[in-house]
Amino acid sequence: MAKITPIDIIKGISGSYGNNSGDYFATNSSSNKIRLAKLKNPYKGPATEKQLAQQQKFKTRQAVVTTWLNSNKPSNTNGDKGTAIYQQAQKWKRALGLSSVAQVLYKYLDDKNELHLPTIVDEGTDTGKTVTP
Repeated sequence: MAKITPIDIIKGISGSYGNNSGDYFATNSSSNKIRLAKLKNPYKGPATEKQLAQQQKFKTRQAVVTTWLNSNKPSNTNGDKGTAIYQQAQKWKRALGLSSVAQVLYKYLDDKNELHLPTIVDEGTDTGKTVTP
C-alpha cells in the first residue's frame, strides 16, 4: 500500500467530490489518515421505520454526549483543561487510540443512555480522593 503525505489543502477534505460522483474522502484529523470510498447503488427512497428508529436513537445518544461535553470541557468555569473527569477522558482517548472524547463517552453509554464512566483516583494527593462524574 502506498504511503502519502498529504498537503495542507488535502488534509481538510471530507465528503464527496466531483459532480454526481460516488467518490468520497474521509479524513481522520487526529491520525491524518485519509480514506477513499466509492458509493455504489445508493438507496434513494424514503427512510424505513427501522432507519428512523436508529436515527432517533443516535439523536438521543448525541444529546447526552453533547450535554456532558458542554458541562465538562475547558471553559472559564472549568479552567483551561476542563474538569478532572474531562482530563481523564482525554487520557482514555489517547490510550484507546480514539479520535475524540465523544467516542470515549459513547463507549461508556448504556442502553438507557446513561453515562457510566469508571471512577478515577486523584494520584496527586495523599488522600487518594476519588472523582466520579
